[in-house]
Amino acid sequence: MKPADLQTLESLIRPAVEGQGYELVDLGWARGVGGGVLRITIDRPIGQGSVSHSDCERVSREVSALLDVHDIVAGRYQLEVSSPGLDRPLKRGVDFLRFVGQRAKVRLRPEVPRSDLGSAANPPEGSKVGPRRQFVGVIEGVDGELVRIQADGVGEVELHTPDMEKANLIYALGS
Repeated sequence: MKPADLQTLESLIRPAVEGQGYELVDLGWARGVGGGVLRITIDRPIGQGSVSHSDCERVSREVSALLDVHDIVAGRYQLEVSSPGLDRPLKRGVDFLRFVGQRAKVRLRPEVPRSDLGSAANPPEGSKVGPRRQFVGVIEGVDGELVRIQADGVGEVELHTPDMEKANLIYALGS
């Protein structure tokens, strides 16, 4: 499945998930035995607890019916609906905003210029460490799709969510 197809799927699925009172955290497609696997990750709004098995079943039934009606996925596929887990993916600015003050790990896309990363983009002369692509630290603030992180060993950096290859919360024992 191509990224454009995933965008089409997301535009169909997101309103159905949000209409049931959940948040669509992630949507992905993978090859599976005998066909594809459509993976949907959902969460509950802040303060409404965690996602239960029955929540996943409810969303699965709704999305399955929606996909059948629109016949948008060709061939055989399996639908998986799950909670985000402890290392919750962070995709959009609102995801980061929800977790300000918590630790996260961010990896930038390889092609992203590093000019706006301060000391992270320009290591000291003679250093054997090149420009960073990966940052671990505390989410300090969010302005739209611009995320400020107090990165370990670097200081504050500003990262754009479209430049991120992958970002996740870091679960701290006792939190």
